[in-house]
Amino acid sequence: MANPARDAEQWAAWMLLAQDGDRDAYHALLQSISPYVRAITRRYLGRGEDAEDAVQDVLMIVHGIRHTYEPGRPFKPWLATITTRRCIDLLRRRSQRMRHELESEGAEDEAVHGDCGPEETASRKREADHLHQAVAALPERQREAIRLLRLNELSLLEASAASDQSVGSLKVACHRAIRSLQAALAGKGQTHD
Repeated sequence: MANPARDAEQWAAWMLLAQDGDRDAYHALLQSISPYVRAITRRYLGRGEDAEDAVQDVLMIVHGIRHTYEPGRPFKPWLATITTRRCIDLLRRRSQRMRHELESEGAEDEAVHGDCGPEETASRKREADHLHQAVAALPERQREAIRLLRLNELSLLEASAASDQSVGSLKVACHRAIRSLQAALAGKGQTHD
């Protein structure tokens, strides 16, 4: 049965030997930490290719910055911080990629529906303005939940990692935000009809 405290002590010992040039200790360290790193990446990124790519990225980062590990400091938090930061970077990139794809799709939709009349164009513009105002009026946590879960289409786990909110908090915030947006948009629609 694995003992996490003993594992962390062994990892620190191997890291110190690796810093002194011991290749066998370094190889043992990388093999031993891989399952721990994989567990963290899967928590943030799911079980797909992204998580496996992140494991390899983290091992490369550890290789590049192994000299920064200080003897006597806990090894496991050092490694967890590196892994978590890498996952968050990947989530940000995924979010930016998805936003770019959504913007590209929006441009295609505009090209397809660009032949609508001036009244319909003005109506769409008003609706978009109302939506932006309603989202801007939401409390910060609700705005963030809508942005991550609905606009960026992150999973609850990904959004939780990116926002430092629990999955439960995100669910509640998103639910409340949707109710607030529905009420705000229904009210806007009534005043302009």
